[in-house]
Amino acid sequence: MSKKIRLTAALVLCASMCLTSLPCQAQESKPTASARPVINGGLPHVSPDGKLIAFVSNRGGATDLYVIAGNGRDEKQLTQTPESESLAGWTRDGKQILFSTTANDVSTLYEIKSDGTNQREIAKFPGRGPMPSPDGASVIYMSGTWTATRLMVSRIDGTQPKQITDGSSIAWNTHWSPDSKRLAFTGRTAPDAPLAIFVVNNDGSGLRQLTRIAAEEGGAQWPVWSPDGKRIAVQVNNRVTRTNAFIWVVDVGTGDARKLGTHDSAYLDETPSWFPNGKHVAFQSNRTGRMEVWTMKVDGSDPQQVTH
Repeated sequence: MSKKIRLTAALVLCASMCLTSLPCQAQESKPTASARPVINGGLPHVSPDGKLIAFVSNRGGATDLYVIAGNGRDEKQLTQTPESESLAGWTRDGKQILFSTTANDVSTLYEIKSDGTNQREIAKFPGRGPMPSPDGASVIYMSGTWTATRLMVSRIDGTQPKQITDGSSIAWNTHWSPDSKRLAFTGRTAPDAPLAIFVVNNDGSGLRQLTRIAAEEGGAQWPVWSPDGKRIAVQVNNRVTRTNAFIWVVDVGTGDARKLGTHDSAYLDETPSWFPNGKHVAFQSNRTGRMEVWTMKVDGSDPQQVTH
């Protein structure tokens, strides 16, 4: 595979969380606000010490930011604004939660303490879904259209932007490796191809397709690196039923992929987030009828509902 892979422009849009802060359900068109389901708990991001889980909910109308202990106690709402917040993770020291809002294709990145105090604007970016690197030096964000997305890397203050993908296709759901040297994102190789995960160096070199999950399983998206950088957790949505999704774990070196558990019921397990021990993941699921935050072991066992 060549160093620069030109990804063919896609016709199918995902319900990207960077746009709506709602779960990605492999929809074929961009959802309208009136069609959005109620998310009681979604987009979980586990804190670096594993004690807290930040998440979003639109239970009050707009999508706001919340935090809860891993055992389901002490839930706290951190924001209450007419804008929709999209989570970007935690600072490496675990003292701040990172999130963004987007208006007129300009995103503002913020940080806020887990008790809801000391909210501070970091920078503005001419695109969507800004996500700071773990070392705090850089930010990745999306520019261009949803079907021809350019990934841009800049300094944390928004200066010195550099385009690292050619913008010929989709490039969604970006996530930094723990050492801040690589990025994983959702892409595809043809308009009718399933979604797949691609990995690229932070300077745009070394682009390669990581996942090659069987088409009947569905498309892989929402990649999240494990704490040791050796694995990536993803969600795989069935393209036919659109009512089934599983969490998978992929070996970064070999591309070998493993499904975490199986279920016959029509429900969605999506948006994984690793615990720092590398043995558990948090995720969003509508197993009980409404989208909530759950946790489970990386072998798929011991699922526990966190939000209620």
